[in-house]
Amino acid sequence: MDPVLRLSSLVMVRDAALAGVARLPSSLVGRDLAEGRLLHWGDVAGPDVALWILYPSRRLLSARASAFLDYMKECFPKGTPDELAAYLGDAR
Repeated sequence: MDPVLRLSSLVMVRDAALAGVARLPSSLVGRDLAEGRLLHWGDVAGPDVALWILYPSRRLLSARASAFLDYMKECFPKGTPDELAAYLGDAR
């Protein structure tokens, strides 16, 4: 496969996929696949993707950083692709 378009945002890639062909994580396009807006042509091996939130210390954690961590834990308690897909589906 030869890429013809490179974008820095997966959401932009998903929008481009709705208009053509793209490789995307299933967590991002699961709802689009389920509702028939996109077709699954197969899987492509690739590295796992991880989200890390780094901060200097719990002792020195600002109220904003603490609130953000609590929000992330509430949105993604298990850290599964399905949780991300559900979150993205709610955001649309």
